[in-house]
Amino acid sequence: MSSPPTTTQTSPVVINKSLICQDSTVSSGVQIGIGTVLHPRSSIIISDGAGPIVIGENNIIEELVQIVNKSPEPMIIGSNNLFEVGSYIECKSIGNGNVFEPKCKILKNTIIKDQCSIGAGCIISEDKIFENNTVIAQTQNSQIQTTSTLPYDHHSSVHSTHLELLHKSIPLFHTIKKTPILEK
Repeated sequence: MSSPPTTTQTSPVVINKSLICQDSTVSSGVQIGIGTVLHPRSSIIISDGAGPIVIGENNIIEELVQIVNKSPEPMIIGSNNLFEVGSYIECKSIGNGNVFEPKCKILKNTIIKDQCSIGAGCIISEDKIFENNTVIAQTQNSQIQTTSTLPYDHHSSVHSTHLELLHKSIPLFHTIKKTPILEK
């Protein structure tokens, strides 16, 4: 009599801390939510006289990303956002589940709501408001704005898998800053 085949069940990775690479730059006064990943050479800067930057949970901030607050008002960034390589963010607020593709630039006083996608190389001028599910793409001569019909679940599942992989792999190859865990 043979025994039943054994199955290996993997449990989900519980992300209970942020990963901030040693060679990233983070100003004092920045609050970073649990699970957020800051890649090497990323920067989160509060200029002199500017308000704080509050970043939600489970964001991915890749290499050469610059998030800068020059306003006396707080900059609020929601959860589950992806900031791809070389993007520059100086906006007023960002909701949840957004994607900022490589080398996009978001200027001051702009508000990005939930589940938006800003295309590679797009420059978003000051004082804009983008409603939920807005997609901006750059062609050779102009910008195109449309509304996405893709369900949020697609971004959410890919984002979760991406975060899990980063939390496993980044500590293998980069020095992680020791960060205090603040109680809410």
